[in-house]
Amino acid sequence: MKPGRTAAWVITAIALPGLVACSGTSSGSSPASPGSSSAASTSSPTQSQAASTPTAQGQTAGSGSLTPPGTHLAFGGAATVGWVPPSLDTGTGVHHGIKLRVTVVSIQKGTLADFRNVELNANERKSTPYYVQLRVTALGSTAPPKDSDPAITFNAIDDRGQQQQSVTFLGTFSRCDDPFPPKQFVSGKTYQSCLTYLIPGGGSIQKVQWDNGPAAANQVTPYFDRPIVWG
Repeated sequence: MKPGRTAAWVITAIALPGLVACSGTSSGSSPASPGSSSAASTSSPTQSQAASTPTAQGQTAGSGSLTPPGTHLAFGGAATVGWVPPSLDTGTGVHHGIKLRVTVVSIQKGTLADFRNVELNANERKSTPYYVQLRVTALGSTAPPKDSDPAITFNAIDDRGQQQQSVTFLGTFSRCDDPFPPKQFVSGKTYQSCLTYLIPGGGSIQKVQWDNGPAAANQVTPYFDRPIVWG
């Protein structure tokens, strides 16, 4: 279990010995635990380059160019972002982001057979699993705070335009693993992550977005209203 998320979790399923599934959110306020992840589409991801990156509102001098708010990318396309970990988001003052290169690699449709070692309730057994595969690379010399995971900043959007909650596992879900960043996550180090979703009513995950970023004093990041979108 990733520390710091207990208050945000609502337990929705009990796993067989060694694995427990909980509902969580994919927002920055409620990180996913080990083994939870989300993946993306049933088609093969296509490669795309990020758009030109003028300085974003709230970005401080010397922090380099970020992918502009509102940019749309294909799966596999990389964006340069300034991530503000929840523990550093004080709500006031200038928010300086930790510079990362982030990519939504793919969205993959799963089957309930993937959950054969997890006990699901009746509603969950009628859902369709989706997995969002992610890649995150550190671009600066500042490591994130301990037990902070930028992967949980990604938000999955379904075919009705609604944000979906990712599944949190108390243990390792091998089909879609969601590890913490490696130790000393700085200067070009990369890790892969995955977020898991159970979508009810025959729905599907259509796109993934990033709405976190630096902000000027007493301002909301411009990415909140104009996120970077994949898909």
